[in-house]
Amino acid sequence: MAMNYAILRTAKLKTMGNIGSSLAHSYRTIETPNADPNLTPKNHHTVATPEAVKQAIKDRLPEKRRSDAVLCIEYLLTASPEWEGWGTSKETDFFKRSAQWLMDKHGEENIAGMSVHRDISTPQLVAYVVPIDQKGKLNCKDFLGGRAKLNKMQTDFANTVADLGLTRGKEGSKAKHTSIKEYYHDINHARDFSITTLAPKPDMFESKARYGEKVTAAVIEQIEPTVKAANSILMDYEKARLDKSVAEASYDTLKKRVEPYLVAIEGLNREEIARLNEAMQLESRRISVERNNTKKARKVSE
Repeated sequence: MAMNYAILRTAKLKTMGNIGSSLAHSYRTIETPNADPNLTPKNHHTVATPEAVKQAIKDRLPEKRRSDAVLCIEYLLTASPEWEGWGTSKETDFFKRSAQWLMDKHGEENIAGMSVHRDISTPQLVAYVVPIDQKGKLNCKDFLGGRAKLNKMQTDFANTVADLGLTRGKEGSKAKHTSIKEYYHDINHARDFSITTLAPKPDMFESKARYGEKVTAAVIEQIEPTVKAANSILMDYEKARLDKSVAEASYDTLKKRVEPYLVAIEGLNREEIARLNEAMQLESRRISVERNNTKKARKVSE
């Protein structure tokens, strides 16, 4: 009987650029070669957008810190591809416990965002954690410093999920300490660029008050379906183009719906398309906010 392993990997992110690049993969705002776009809607994020995760990281970072400090630890938690728990209630349990394990280790307030990816061959949880120690200092070494700490961490994590039929990798084996970078080397080496985005108007994200966050979350929830729908229209358009037997009428309607977008991205490279997509999302979010405010103003005046 093959052993099924609990897998834990970490990456140290030292700059906002690294963090942005990693989030772009996690939220699939840039093409991720090993992900199936048809399954991407099945991914689950505790925080709706990469910008919001970035903001949460910035909010936790102490003003005083070393210039070369690790700003964020990226955790990747998964299990052997052959594990029989995938696609069952054991999978749900595995991710619940993994998230709880991270919260117990780092404190919930230091976890800027978590994502479960189900659009890849083996599902995984990715978490962005600001390594604040007991004294309230930024201190990655406290969590990842030295082999003994890493070993203990692997053991602790494996123990949390042992009864789901998972076991720890061999102690001291080099294999278990591959970093996320190696895990993704084909993707990461190919692109280490950061996407510049149009900053939304400060008044929208400035207030750190709960109310502001609620408004933002509500707006994001409203636009998410639109963006997902737009993506699926684009995919359908591609399929329609390939499949000549599709009824011409439905093809034409589809074409009309997607034409403005295709015209907009004509001649742009991948990075520029990503920029355009971000700008569209921000603009549509802005429109939603305006619409909300108008509605609210109306209610008040009535």
